[in-house]
Amino acid sequence: MAPLIILGGGLAGLSVAYHLRGGYTLYEKEVRPGGLCRSDQLESFLFDRSGHLLHFRNDYVRKLVHRLLKGNLIAHRRRAWVYSKGRYTRYPFQANTYGLPVEVATDCLLGFIEAKKRYHITASTRYKNFEDWILRNFGRGIAAHFMLPYNEKMWTLPPRELTTEWLSPYVPRPSLKDVVMGALTDQEKPFGYNAEFFYPRRGGIEALVRAMAKGVKPIHTGYRAEAIDWKRRLIRFANGAEAPYNYLISAIPLPELIRMLNPFPDSLERAAAELRFCSVYNINFGISRKNLSDKHWVYFPEKEFSFYRVGFPANFSPHMVPPRASSVYTEVSYSPSRPVDKLTIVNKVKEDLQRAGILKSPKEVIAEQVFDIKYAYVIYDHTYRKNVRLIHQFLQRNRIFSIGRFGGWKYSSMEDAILDGKETAEKIAPLL
Repeated sequence: MAPLIILGGGLAGLSVAYHLRGGYTLYEKEVRPGGLCRSDQLESFLFDRSGHLLHFRNDYVRKLVHRLLKGNLIAHRRRAWVYSKGRYTRYPFQANTYGLPVEVATDCLLGFIEAKKRYHITASTRYKNFEDWILRNFGRGIAAHFMLPYNEKMWTLPPRELTTEWLSPYVPRPSLKDVVMGALTDQEKPFGYNAEFFYPRRGGIEALVRAMAKGVKPIHTGYRAEAIDWKRRLIRFANGAEAPYNYLISAIPLPELIRMLNPFPDSLERAAAELRFCSVYNINFGISRKNLSDKHWVYFPEKEFSFYRVGFPANFSPHMVPPRASSVYTEVSYSPSRPVDKLTIVNKVKEDLQRAGILKSPKEVIAEQVFDIKYAYVIYDHTYRKNVRLIHQFLQRNRIFSIGRFGGWKYSSMEDAILDGKETAEKIAPLL
């Protein structure tokens, strides 16, 4: 019996195998590993599956990625902006209202000051929900002009339905001085966890996957798991193959894993049904013009724009596009409560890019590619914690460890996925 099976060859699954150095078999449903960290060639354009950038808070991961990519990295200082009221302002919005209409900037500044006077925020402050957190930390002006509409657009539900446990370190909290200076001047002060980032010079984000996969053998691709007999510890694949295991590490989305459990555990029925997520329609365009933008990415909080964010891959690396061309990726969130019309959305996105001044004409589009990303963001609603805890407890009692962004069912980065794999490898190694 194989002592350990790893199901899913995304970054977390690969990281487990890489750090174990043996004693496992890895199965991946696609023809090549990588999960969402794959890059696809379309004519002479290279597109990732939405934006994937490397931000390092952990020194081990920083050194590992540099060692794996052997100089195939470009360091960037973030150029992120917000487009609202027909104007561009620097990210984060809450610290950069300079350039907005005076009444908007005033509303944001006074609202922030009022919130500071009204609420005494400490590390132990408890919040009713994400909307409550926004109002207490930023005030009604910033909430109304950016934080509430942007987050509702991205998450596809009102922020009051979200908890706050996912926030750190993703939402910058500037000081009063920063907010005042950002209302009066065009300040270039960096804020947030991703003020600096790295990106592969060649090969798109999949360059990292390929480099890590060189140290992972065996990887069986084209193996789509269909059922997991958790009592007999046996996996059945769509191609008819079966694989027994002592321990199973799953890096596939948690709802997919639960669906495969056979017999289905009645104790998980309600928890599994309450897992929520939103999806992203990632629409990429190759453009027949150089220098489409000097920005890395832009946030769009307003409802009239279909996308919540757009980015410019050629500004991550010039090798993402052919000579004398550019490209743009767009992200449109959707869910059962906020559906998108997939028959019309591509043309709507083109129109919105033109309205924002990014495209001059739809005729500039010379290539287009669409990725429908089913699992894009895990929703931290008010049932999230108890349901995820219950599911993981059941799985671990039965020697199944579900890890990664969607296996662990959490909001996390590529760095977190690598660390998740490393830590899981360290925990499982003594059991093999």
